[in-house]
Amino acid sequence: MPRGLWRLLAAFVLTFLSVGTAVGQPMPGSEIAPGGKLRGAVIGIRVLGGVGEPIGRFVAEKLGVSFEPVVYPNPQAYEQSFGKDEWDIAIGPRVLAPADKADVTADVWLIDLLYLEAEGKTFASADQVDRAGVKVGTIQNSPSDRFLTRALKSAELVRIPLSANFPGDAIELLRAGKSDVFGADSGLIASIAAGYPGATIVPGAFNTVRAALALPKGRSAAAQARLAEIVSEAKRTGVVQKAIDQAGLKSGVRVAPD
Repeated sequence: MPRGLWRLLAAFVLTFLSVGTAVGQPMPGSEIAPGGKLRGAVIGIRVLGGVGEPIGRFVAEKLGVSFEPVVYPNPQAYEQSFGKDEWDIAIGPRVLAPADKADVTADVWLIDLLYLEAEGKTFASADQVDRAGVKVGTIQNSPSDRFLTRALKSAELVRIPLSANFPGDAIELLRAGKSDVFGADSGLIASIAAGYPGATIVPGAFNTVRAALALPKGRSAAAQARLAEIVSEAKRTGVVQKAIDQAGLKSGVRVAPD
């Protein structure tokens, strides 16, 4: 066989093998949403799910699929969903995404954690709360709870579940003297304050929650890169800021820097 023909045949075989290999590889988008729709896990509160759902819809739009929110009633249920194949992406606090069960993107939005003090209490700043005899209310297993459990050295932590009666439960805790301050994200603090006019927000944040998107552990580097690319676009083009604005969050919540 002439040498030129051998070269042509070899090139054809290499091209065929290359295409065959590529066909066998899943596309990043189909790996992120393998069921043909994007199931997005969120926690059903304004500062998390209220912001997260529009971001999830944007991700789905970029992947060319529909979006289906999977809403969890509290942080504990959200955290326990990891590893159970109940969703395709999770949108929430990175502290609730177990490292052995998820790969997390860069931060998407930031949420200040604040104290609301009961009527008659006076704390000059957030760093003055941790004193002997002070009772600090918070939501069980929330990012606030996790931080305060580690950080408080002298004050007593009083935990309540996030229920359908929130913020009434938090208001009752403060009014009954069962806690001197209540620590939570800025969105929930605003909800509590709206129902308890005598309470005031203690100046300064005691911590910041970093919210991000997560994929189940084991997705390919290409799938992780594609999601990171979409997240960056959402931040750069104002999608995240619009989600914050539409959720009615006027302070204490902001787009995370790149």
